[in-house]
Amino acid sequence: MEMKWLQTFVVAAKTENFREAAEILYISQPSISVHIQQLETYLHVTLFEREKGKVMLTEEGKFFLEEAEKILRIVNETEQNVKLLANNKTVKLNIVISPMLVETTLPHIIYQYSLENQGYEINLMVEESHRIEELLQSGKAHIGIGLHSSQSSLVESKLLLTSPLVFVIPLDEYDDESGAFYDIDQLFEKYPLLTGHIPSLPYPLEVLVKKRFAASRTISISQSYIVKRFIRDGLGISFLPQFIIRREMMEGRFNVVPFHEFKLPDISVYVMTVRHNKNIIHLRDLILKSYIG
Repeated sequence: MEMKWLQTFVVAAKTENFREAAEILYISQPSISVHIQQLETYLHVTLFEREKGKVMLTEEGKFFLEEAEKILRIVNETEQNVKLLANNKTVKLNIVISPMLVETTLPHIIYQYSLENQGYEINLMVEESHRIEELLQSGKAHIGIGLHSSQSSLVESKLLLTSPLVFVIPLDEYDDESGAFYDIDQLFEKYPLLTGHIPSLPYPLEVLVKKRFAASRTISISQSYIVKRFIRDGLGISFLPQFIIRREMMEGRFNVVPFHEFKLPDISVYVMTVRHNKNIIHLRDLILKSYIG
């Protein structure tokens, strides 16, 4: 049974005039007759009585008119609901970031985007940088932001920022009156060096530190926010990317000491996305254009 048969039958039943029905439906009068005949053949009933050029509904026709209107109404409501769903469809985006980026402005950028774009349901995950590409390839994440660029042709990497590594010490190692810092050697003798929180260093700083400062001790801490807390509490010293300590420096929570004993590397942050996913382009470009201090 075709919908056009039902539409033709309902109009013809209400007008009881095939010519008038043809005008309303913008089809030919013979087409009206054909549709009615096809519907009657399909249902194995006679829907109209035909007498001297006039048509009237049979008892079966009167009953079927109510049923046909119900069917058309349900179909129309279903079409409207499907269109409404399509227009208000929520796009789910899983964004995974390195732990080091948690205390930057990046989560705030993503949060603001979710408020301004109600069609997106954003889930923010925190994962070590070396696992981000794997999550993208498996479809568990759509945007990844971390300290490694992609090695896969399926995942596109774009450089977000490059930040110098700086030497950070507790606040009480600075004399406000004299403006003098402790000697670098004394700092390494007094405090343990907090390491293990930067997964993308081109070479291990611990080896260079031990070679230059024989009395140095190290404590490995995997999370940078814990390293920052230890430094604020006067429990250690460390090398940290400058972009993750701007707030602490502005608030005067610890100090950055000029370090010239050996060259410190820069730290790069990358935005990674699965290629050809149109749903993430706008947010990815917004992140790339935003300052992430």
